[in-house]
Amino acid sequence: MLFEQERHEPLTPTIWDESSARATIERIVKDTTDRFTPERLWPVHPLDNLSGVVLPQPFKMLYFGAAGVIWALDYLARVGATEIQRDFSSTVAELLEWNRKDVRPFAPEMSSLLIGDVGILLLQWKLAPSASLATQLSDAIEANERHPAREFMWGAPGTMLAALLLHEWTQEPRWAALFRRSVGQLWKELEFVSEPACVLWTQELFGARSMLVGAVHGFAGNVFPVIRARHLLEPQEWNSWSRHIGQTIEATALHDRLYANWPQSVGVPRPGRTALLVQHCHGAPGIVNCLADFPDSGIDDLLTAAGELTWAAGPLRKGPNLCHGTAGNGFAFLKLFRRAQDSRWLDRARAFAMHAMAQSERHAEAYGQYRYSLWTGDLGLALYLWCCIHAEAWFPTMDVF
Repeated sequence: MLFEQERHEPLTPTIWDESSARATIERIVKDTTDRFTPERLWPVHPLDNLSGVVLPQPFKMLYFGAAGVIWALDYLARVGATEIQRDFSSTVAELLEWNRKDVRPFAPEMSSLLIGDVGILLLQWKLAPSASLATQLSDAIEANERHPAREFMWGAPGTMLAALLLHEWTQEPRWAALFRRSVGQLWKELEFVSEPACVLWTQELFGARSMLVGAVHGFAGNVFPVIRARHLLEPQEWNSWSRHIGQTIEATALHDRLYANWPQSVGVPRPGRTALLVQHCHGAPGIVNCLADFPDSGIDDLLTAAGELTWAAGPLRKGPNLCHGTAGNGFAFLKLFRRAQDSRWLDRARAFAMHAMAQSERHAEAYGQYRYSLWTGDLGLALYLWCCIHAEAWFPTMDVF
């Protein structure tokens, strides 16, 4: 069995309804805006506490804190998904120091995209660009170049995506140079693994060392910005990367005639991380979300099998969120629709959207509140619904910022 059925629930067979999706987006935006207070930001959901880590509340970072919520609300307004807008500029100005004070006691290296400085600085720059912010971003991205986590959440793969975004927005050569430096360092840190025969990185995080495969903490997330910015690499560089990407994705896959999935890790796992998951952060959906733009058609059969597994497994019981929920898995269908231009993937994405909307309501009733976060909560669902409406495949803060 390539997935653990108890982590999933049967798909509710509800016909796609665009008006319901739009109404849900509006409900999420209105409720989120109404629940904000300058002193407490947003109520923290009981499920949004890091395992084994007690963080001061409310949270401020991009991943599941105020920076992510503000980014999502701003993005939804910019693309025309809602007319509700609120000025959070005074709050955004304070988030960086707030977050440093909260997180540095257990993570002194604080430059990361999703948890640390770079995500908040990138939000500030997006809302009000300045030379001072650009300097701070450059320094933080450079400081994270050799982070031992070597993964998207904490390490250089996340912060080098920030450099790439800044290059795309400004066309300034310094950002391309900074991106290439991080790519070069990542390349040096690749390790050959004899079983299976491929290359991976060792992730060093919270005292544990392991070689992870997935989208948030492993190989797939690391190569996502490399694939996106392959035009910035020399042809021979990209050829080497391309060969290793295809080889590793094939070598680490677990597959049968119809389905494909990927383990969380190869060799010694992180403590408590042995389950065979089907989520964005670990497993088949995240592999698709990160590699759907890989230009080599040689992995098409594996990506299709990953999508089939995601569909067969069904929605996640954890809820409608992006990181380890139904919306994140649904993005894999949108990515496959864009890659293959096969309408069944769009139909499946929209079926998961309808289920995710029902999950959001059920969970709000069970916990007495909605979940005010980007990667783990209802804002991620709102962004997924917008993509389903427009048949787009832009994963938040990865494909778009």
